[in-house]
Parts: sequence; C-alpha cells; structure tokens
Amino acid sequence: MSQTVVDRAESAVAFLKEKVKGVPAAAVVLGSGVSVLENLSDSQSFPFQEVFGISPSVHGHSGTVTVGRLTGADSPLVAVFRGRFHLYEGHDWSVVTLAARVVAMWGIPKLLLTNAAGGLNRDYHVGDLMVLTGYRDHLNPEYVQTGGLPAVEKPTTPCANALSDELLQIGEKLAAEDSSFRPLRQGTYCALAGPSYETMAEIEMLRRLKGDAVGMSTVPEMLAVQGSKTTAAAVSVVTNVWREDEPMGGHEEVLEASKQASKRLDQLFRRALNG
Repeated sequence: MSQTVVDRAESAVAFLKEKVKGVPAAAVVLGSGVSVLENLSDSQSFPFQEVFGISPSVHGHSGTVTVGRLTGADSPLVAVFRGRFHLYEGHDWSVVTLAARVVAMWGIPKLLLTNAAGGLNRDYHVGDLMVLTGYRDHLNPEYVQTGGLPAVEKPTTPCANALSDELLQIGEKLAAEDSSFRPLRQGTYCALAGPSYETMAEIEMLRRLKGDAVGMSTVPEMLAVQGSKTTAAAVSVVTNVWREDEPMGGHEEVLEASKQASKRLDQLFRRALNG
C-alpha cells in the first residue's frame, strides 16, 4: 500500500473525526440504486468531494457520507456511504478501496457492503437478496489491463463469517414473521472489472465456474479490510437474471430493481444493526 493511499485515507478519517462525535458501530456502502437507512436521527451528511477529494461519476451513486443514529439518542451510530468508486471509472485500487480503508482506520467494527448484481443462478429472481458466502476475484492486474477473460481455474474464495451468518439468521426470522419478505439467497459473487454488461458467452462461462451472481464491485473493499479489526459482509441485490430467451436490461433496469428490493434490505440491516 503506497504512502499516497495511507495519506488519503488518514486525511478522510481526520475530516470525519473532526465532524462526528464518536465512532460508528457499523458502516454501510450502497451499490447502484440501493437505498437503505434513510432518515437517520441527528444525521450529518458530507459530500464525497469534501471527504475524499473526489466524487463518483456513475448514475445511482449520490456520493455522500451520512452519519446518524438508527432511531434515537440510545440507538447505534451508523455511517452510510451512498455510492462507491469503480475500476471502470478509471480509478486505481487506491481509490476503489478508499472508503473501506477509511472504515477500518476509523475503527468501525462492522462493514456491510451492497451491490447491484446480475443473477447467474437460474433459480434466482429479480429483487432477490443474496448474502455472499464466496467470491471469485477476476480483478487481477492482467484482467484489468487487457479487458480479457479471467482464468477459468481461479478458485472461489470463501467469505462467510459471523456477520454474514447473522444476516442469514435474521433473514430467516423476517421471512417467518412476514410472508412478503423473501427468504435470503446465499452464494458466490463473481467480480469483473466492467464497464460493459456480460455477453451470454461470458455468463455461461461464469455459470460453469459455479457463480451465482456477477457484478463490478465489492471484492476490492472486502480485500481492503482483511487483517483489520473490521469484519465485512456483503449482500447482492439481484437486478436481473440472465436467460437466453430474455433481453438483457441496462443500467436503468438495474436502478429500478434495486429500488424495489431496498425496502427488504432496509428491514434486514435495521434488525441486524439494532441487535
């Protein structure tokens, strides 16, 4: 990790510590069109430009850090990063992982990552929520530089932990309490660089590699907090399911599907963060 990365993260942490009293109990990073934990109590919002010196360029990523309490003065303090940076925007790893590094350096113990993902598993449906229990990292330098396909022998990395197990357990309880709450999925997320959506040939390849969902984020952030005191878990919002007989949707469809699934994701996170 270069000194530049450290300096940039330290500067952002110093800014937030000056503005915010106390260390949040958890941080949440929101993917494209995902909207949860709105209307936090006693909240403060800061543009990414002020915090990081740079803003996201992708529609559906507002680019603000909001810090507030879930309900009232006695409820947990939470930091919500509404947006993220991507490799396909032209950023390098130091920028893509910046928010996660700030979370770890700030001493936040829990990090909940979200993303909008294409469904590879044919049993999935639009609007499903998938807790990541494994991922395939196809963001190696050769892939990023050439835009080529990942090596087929690359193994799946397990990422299940106490936090992801807790999300799955809470999901079971919510589904039992409310018939409108869909049971959570769990599976393997394939991380590609983007920016284009996958062709049917690439989708078939990823299915053969046992991928359940595919997206363009999240894995760098999970890698960035490894070895720190921050535990990360991730949830994919399945915004489309790739099938040979259906047309592929674009970014607007992704945003709409994320919006519809956000209500259930909000229930899940509020229950998890309130203990």
